[in-house]
Amino acid sequence: MINTTFKTALLGSGAAVALLAGPAFAADDNADLKAQIDALQNRLNQLETQSTTKAQKEQVAPAQAVTGGEFPGSWKLPGSDTSISFSGYVKADSFFTMNAPSTAIGDSFAVTAIPLKSSAANSQGGDFRMHSRQSRLRFDSRTPTDWGSLRTRIEGDFFGPAGNQRVSNSDSFRVRHAYGQLGPVLAGQTWSTFMDQDTFFDTVDFYGAAGQEFVRQTQIRYTASVMDALSADFAIENPEQNNAVAAGTNAALTQNVNGIDQMPDFVVALRYRPSWGAINVSGVARNFNYNSGNNFDDNTWGGGGHAGVTVKLWGKDTIGAVVNYGKGLGRYLNGSTEDYYVTGATPGAAPTATANTITPVSALGGWGSFTHYWADNLRSNIIGGAQTMDIPVALLGSAANGQTDQIVTTHINLIWNPVSKVSIGLEYMMGWRQVAASHNTPNGAGNALAPGGNTAGTAQRLQLGMQYNF
Repeated sequence: MINTTFKTALLGSGAAVALLAGPAFAADDNADLKAQIDALQNRLNQLETQSTTKAQKEQVAPAQAVTGGEFPGSWKLPGSDTSISFSGYVKADSFFTMNAPSTAIGDSFAVTAIPLKSSAANSQGGDFRMHSRQSRLRFDSRTPTDWGSLRTRIEGDFFGPAGNQRVSNSDSFRVRHAYGQLGPVLAGQTWSTFMDQDTFFDTVDFYGAAGQEFVRQTQIRYTASVMDALSADFAIENPEQNNAVAAGTNAALTQNVNGIDQMPDFVVALRYRPSWGAINVSGVARNFNYNSGNNFDDNTWGGGGHAGVTVKLWGKDTIGAVVNYGKGLGRYLNGSTEDYYVTGATPGAAPTATANTITPVSALGGWGSFTHYWADNLRSNIIGGAQTMDIPVALLGSAANGQTDQIVTTHINLIWNPVSKVSIGLEYMMGWRQVAASHNTPNGAGNALAPGGNTAGTAQRLQLGMQYNF
């Protein structure tokens, strides 16, 4: 297209030529020449006006238009340098639970809730259930600053208190993540720094395998780059202690009382991410303080460590494995019950080696997984996990009866992506748990939670998950 400057020059040149040639024209032609010059001048004025209007529009449009953001799926609002995105998914889960009703185990396959053999729930048999509680909403933002990109995320799902299935199934929304990050510093609620997100498995079930570390909580985290592919995390995180208190041997347990959080949990992690996979090592230190307010208190430290590795195989196949161990690791593990027990908690009594003291529970757990791609859009996962907790039976006596001390899980699935935004998965899972039995009640005889001396239970579930991402 001929630009305005060129058009102006062309019209001006034409007018000049006409004027120079003027004497050669007859007087009668002067009027026609003047009319032509006027017409050329009018056209020139129109072109100049159009050019000015176009330039003004080009200057105004960017401030009034929605433009693409700095990360995939994001956009910038008019007059803003903040990139935002809304994403998430809708998921429908349908499953049949065998050996026990889903009302006993839950909408996620909670192995520690499996009914024991010969219990009433076990005798009821299985049932069918459908829900959409895992559906998720997510908001992300990025804003450039003098200190780097400011990142925020708010995410939630509907796994809060369950609604009434008889009418509207109105499940409650809950917050999963709510944090901000500027440079190396993160503050807010997200996955614990103790967790290993590089070495993770892919299940249709929401709960996952026994032996895994699994917790979200508010924290302040600093991440430092040590060298290529190696980083270190340091964090203080929200403390919360799970305990069980027995006033004396063979007394009934009271759950989660008089635990006073005096310090945050301290977490450190090293993450190595080479081209062939990932290695993660982390540790957590926790302070436990029990105070009844009646001149009885005790204080000790607990915690544990984690090691995980993921290895890329041929194609897109991978294998992974983790191990977690600690004394007082408790709620950081998927399947643990208590961080510690308090025994002989008689008000005013002095602590001794075997009574009136905090006893952290030793826990050892781990899992292994294998992922195989049958095609680019079709994959299978096999995951096996196990965990054992050292319940202090000698201290608790019959109060130990019914406390879960071992769990095992198996997950086998097939996941298909017919299109990029849709996942359809079919999964079989099996869970087994065993509870402690005190020495003065052999094999749990007389334990109300294990009628007939049965101290173990097994359940199976077949689940179909259909997930639609946006």
